Amino acid sequence: RFGLEPWQLESVTAIPFLEQLSMGARTARTLAQWFAVYFFLCLVFLLTALAFVPVGQLCGRLMTRSPRLRAYGLNLLGSLAGVLLTLLASALWTSPIVWYAVAFLTLLLFAVPRRATLLYGFAAAIIAVVILAWPVQQSWQRIYSPYQLLELGYSDAGLMVIRAAGHYYQRVHDLSSPRANDDPRRRQVRDYYDLPYRVRPAPADVAVVGAGAGNDVAAALRGGAVHIDAIEIDPAILWAGRANHPERPYTNARVLPIANDARSYLRTTDRTYNLIVYGLLDSHTLLSHASSVRLDSFVYTVEGFKEARARLKPGGLLVVSFSALTDAIGRKMYEMLRQAFDGAAPAVVSAGYDGAVVFLQTKEGGFVLPPEALAETGLQDQSAHYRESSALVDVSTDDWPFFYMPRRVYPVSYLLMLGMVLLGSLFLTRTLVAERPRFGELAFAFLGAGFMLVETKAITELGLTFGNTWQVIGIVIAGVLIMAFLANAAVHRFDLRRPHVAYALLLGSLALGWLVSRAGGLPSTAAGRIASVALLTSPLFFSGIVFSTLLGARGSVAAVMAANLLGAMAGGLLEYNSMYFGFRFLYLLAMALYAVAWGYPLVRRLFPEPVEPVR
Repeated sequence: RFGLEPWQLESVTAIPFLEQLSMGARTARTLAQWFAVYFFLCLVFLLTALAFVPVGQLCGRLMTRSPRLRAYGLNLLGSLAGVLLTLLASALWTSPIVWYAVAFLTLLLFAVPRRATLLYGFAAAIIAVVILAWPVQQSWQRIYSPYQLLELGYSDAGLMVIRAAGHYYQRVHDLSSPRANDDPRRRQVRDYYDLPYRVRPAPADVAVVGAGAGNDVAAALRGGAVHIDAIEIDPAILWAGRANHPERPYTNARVLPIANDARSYLRTTDRTYNLIVYGLLDSHTLLSHASSVRLDSFVYTVEGFKEARARLKPGGLLVVSFSALTDAIGRKMYEMLRQAFDGAAPAVVSAGYDGAVVFLQTKEGGFVLPPEALAETGLQDQSAHYRESSALVDVSTDDWPFFYMPRRVYPVSYLLMLGMVLLGSLFLTRTLVAERPRFGELAFAFLGAGFMLVETKAITELGLTFGNTWQVIGIVIAGVLIMAFLANAAVHRFDLRRPHVAYALLLGSLALGWLVSRAGGLPSTAAGRIASVALLTSPLFFSGIVFSTLLGARGSVAAVMAANLLGAMAGGLLEYNSMYFGFRFLYLLAMALYAVAWGYPLVRRLFPEPVEPVR
């Protein structure tokens, strides 16, 4: 409410990363914009890191009061409890006020022995909660879904508009009235939504992928569809569409709303369809720089389109709509569909609504757009344009799912930001920490970096296997912590002292995972899913065995955890290599880090740490 004017925010809201398409945001082009945005990012990083310094110091002091393995086990149980509370808070659609209130209350428990500290803490917590609860835009209804912040407002015509992360996301239309044809703008919108049903009138079974607030579902009902499965990952958007769409598509008996990840549903369902419609799925905010620096959608990959093709009935039609803001992105979608349909090029139509370009192809391939489908509409056949386009693109796959990167290029523009993060970390370490990291804890840094890469790979592939829903991701993270806890308990129970067998099993399991991933992965059957879970979680267990075994022989658990966390941060930075090499490369990178950690004791024996003389 009392912030800067839009023109004053242009520099700090510009995107400094050039390798990916920035939808809904400007890209930094001038030195002033680059300086402003990097200064702002560094400031945010330093403030965020400083907020965790007292918590880290408190955690380190508490862990030094207990035996090392027991302290580490309790730390893992606390992390697991935090993940479970996060799942509960997400399921209840709670706002950040609730999240921070619980965190503040937990921290205040440690201030109880001192009355003055407790009073100051309560005052600071109350002020922080009031600031978080302060209304910013009262004309917009805020909904904190498990995935994102949604803001519901209404246009001048009284129709719902949805913003996500502060940017335009969706709007609903009332196209059922005959008067819709009298307004040129509404007619253009209706022509776009009705296109699939001009090509395939009155289909028996329709799947709308990315159903959103219900515009595509309403179009299917107007087109005479007998049964419609409406797949939308965000339950809050389904609720908003059910409550606010003027055509009431989600209350129709012919519609079955399904809150699920689109890729997971198409992979696991046994239903087949006459028509599958991708309704501008995530083509605005969710997969853009506005909400995430990293883009790894498994919906827009060659393998994803092949699975959608497999769900078509004989003669069935696949319709993919996407807001192609650049010719390269449109060409990339064209090439991906061509590969998914064994070289058969799709038909392409320019809709003129929200920049939408529509790609159409039948199960057997060779679809030819009938001229009458575009008659008396503003739609244009763009098949020849994309067929003859000279734009150079690399198609997205499950190993390299970065759809918004037209070419597979190394993310050079990220290096400056990552370097500034490292410099900021070094500044904080040298300023706030009197004790310097020791050479003896370097192995734990390599273990932390390797574990971060393995964890990233596990979350990515298990999300692909079971669906990238918030429940699956939360359960996977909880599973990672459980595996680490079980490994720590095994070391404590059986008094393991040598990590060599665990190292060998760790490297062997990573090598096996790399080979299976290179071969195309395991099938999506029940047995294949169980095998995937075992294959992806076993490296986490063996890594936990190694870490806890080495931890039991060290002196300071706080120093070990600090080195491990620094290594984990380095692993997070190394994970950006997947933007060029693909996610499978993380296996090789993790194997190299673990091999270095395994060989580290030999290096220490060859180059012992100097001992300071006693004065």
